[in-house]
Amino acid sequence: MVEVEVVEVPESSRYEARESGRLLGVLTYYRKPGMIVFDHTGVEPEARGRGIGAMLCAAALAGAAADDVRVVPACSFVRRWVQDHPEYLPLVERA
Repeated sequence: MVEVEVVEVPESSRYEARESGRLLGVLTYYRKPGMIVFDHTGVEPEARGRGIGAMLCAAALAGAAADDVRVVPACSFVRRWVQDHPEYLPLVERA
């Protein structure tokens, strides 16, 4: 069974989900002092319905927690995911 791997690619300011080297989805971001803004999540049509977006969010939020930065969920998918995973709410930058 082939596993989906999610990795951060800092030089491209994104997290990537790959399976056997094939790109399945991305979560893009940009950084500001002390925070990270997640601005887009996209999953290839043929990979939808497999939880790829959730895997990207989990990796990205875990990365933000490890880096001890605040999160701005500008992407609606990330915003909904955080609402469904309240353990990450303390990381969210309040407006």
